[in-house]
Amino acid sequence: MVVESQKREQIEYHERVHYSAGKPRAIDNRHPYVQWLNGYRLRTALTMAGGAVAGKSVLSVCGGDGQEADYFQRLGARVTMVDLSPIAVQAARVQNPQLECMCMDAERLDFPDGAFDWAIVRDGLHHLARPLKGFYELDRVSREGFIILEGQDSPAVRALSLFGVAENWDPAGGYVYRFGRRELYKIFSSLQTVHDWKVRTAWLPYGSDLVGLFPAFRRYVYPAISHPAAMKVLMTRSVRRAFKCSFEVFNGLFGRAGNSLIVVARKGRT
Repeated sequence: MVVESQKREQIEYHERVHYSAGKPRAIDNRHPYVQWLNGYRLRTALTMAGGAVAGKSVLSVCGGDGQEADYFQRLGARVTMVDLSPIAVQAARVQNPQLECMCMDAERLDFPDGAFDWAIVRDGLHHLARPLKGFYELDRVSREGFIILEGQDSPAVRALSLFGVAENWDPAGGYVYRFGRRELYKIFSSLQTVHDWKVRTAWLPYGSDLVGLFPAFRRYVYPAISHPAAMKVLMTRSVRRAFKCSFEVFNGLFGRAGNSLIVVARKGRT
């Protein structure tokens, strides 16, 4: 079956390139500016969702080696992480032994309806052969709401793809599926369970490790901004404030066409 073959290719690629059973990926958060950018989408999504997850049950779908699951667990949530790769699941258990980790297909989650307060997926739906099935599964297993952090389909992103800056095909072989605002409007309008949804878009690096994603940044920019003389300037309160303000202003002006999509859907209690 073509779909199952595609899933096997995805697993084999990510286990070969990204996952190691005994050694989860280390995110380079040594520089405070890099740390701030790496965590931007998760922090923003949490704020949009209401802020407090302590005591809540959270399902992390397509969780890889458990980075976002670890983030929510450290905020006091009871987190379950699922991924189709058994190697990724083993790595997630190493990263945080308190996580409940399972090998599971995001298109067919083996949980009853409303099993979790919240469900989240970060950069996972675009790997699926049928992304909308994963979308609807998030809705099915959540009680209070769900969070989607994915790439946005916009004219600017499509233009970048023509120059090879934004990839249309995943290195693992699948099509890189991006959601557009109009598509989200139609999906949420058809869902009877969601009573409110919010979307934020921004220009951000995909994934969670800015340094690891861009070799040029790692080779040239990162050493420069990490130099003691530069750190002395960058860590002043006024410069930190100016950096964050500039980022927010830029995305306020141009973020609607950005490559990163932050979606929070809230549901009525059943």
